[in-house]
Amino acid sequence: MTPRSDNIASAGWMTLGMAGYVTNDAFIKLAAEDLPLFQSIFLRGVWVCTILVAFNLHRGTLSGLTQHFSKPIAVRLLCETLGTILYLSALTRLPLAGLTAVLQLVPVAVVFVAARLLREPVSLQRVAAVITGFAGVLLVVKPGADSFSSWYLLGFATVVLIIIRELATRQINNSAPTQVVALMTGISITAMGLALSLVEGWGALQTRPVLLLVGAGIFLTIGYVASVATVRIGDLSYSAPFRYSIVVFSIILQIVFFRDVPDVWTFVGSGIVVLAGLWAFRADAEAPLPYEHVD
Repeated sequence: MTPRSDNIASAGWMTLGMAGYVTNDAFIKLAAEDLPLFQSIFLRGVWVCTILVAFNLHRGTLSGLTQHFSKPIAVRLLCETLGTILYLSALTRLPLAGLTAVLQLVPVAVVFVAARLLREPVSLQRVAAVITGFAGVLLVVKPGADSFSSWYLLGFATVVLIIIRELATRQINNSAPTQVVALMTGISITAMGLALSLVEGWGALQTRPVLLLVGAGIFLTIGYVASVATVRIGDLSYSAPFRYSIVVFSIILQIVFFRDVPDVWTFVGSGIVVLAGLWAFRADAEAPLPYEHVD
């Protein structure tokens, strides 16, 4: 059984990672007002890779970069890259709220996959906390009742890729430093951004979007490092509910950056998300589900 201290640490890393990712999203959204999307992703990636190269040089891990490459890392990079392409493709054709609701299936799926495939002890309290958090998220995103679009299939495919990515990350050898895995991820996404930007086209560089992309790069680096650390430290089922913290952070950024105050249901749903996270934090992991040891 994973020590409780490791699970607590993984929950902290997960929360930090969600804050990093959503802040990056806010900066990218602002920068994309002046630059094409994939050009923004490439330029952001240049900053991400620069930061991670400097960090790896400081830690003395850059010289052994290639020796840490493995099949699990290759699977992780492939899923990360494909997931990014599918998500952005769907996002340009679907309402953000509906697509966000689909992606919140990730914590639910992670818990049950962790129980079935990784044999992690999953208590009924954890399952209830994840489902409660999902209900809170639905209140926030308020998915519309529009007719189903086939583009939602890309959202479901992204969820599957995220699950595979997390499972692959768990299989990465402990000798591979987290910052090395994060750098490989950054290189993969940056290369993808460059390739697609050549197809999409480039816009003229201006000071404002460049500064925004620098900020996005810093926060995305935090997200990369934290997301790898949380998966490698604790149980996937323990940290999964803390993914919902991204909803709370997004509301704060929506108010601060876009001057858009959410409605009352958004605040109610966010409160439920926070309570679900605290519930999961206190959940007893020693009461596994009946099917946990079923082959």
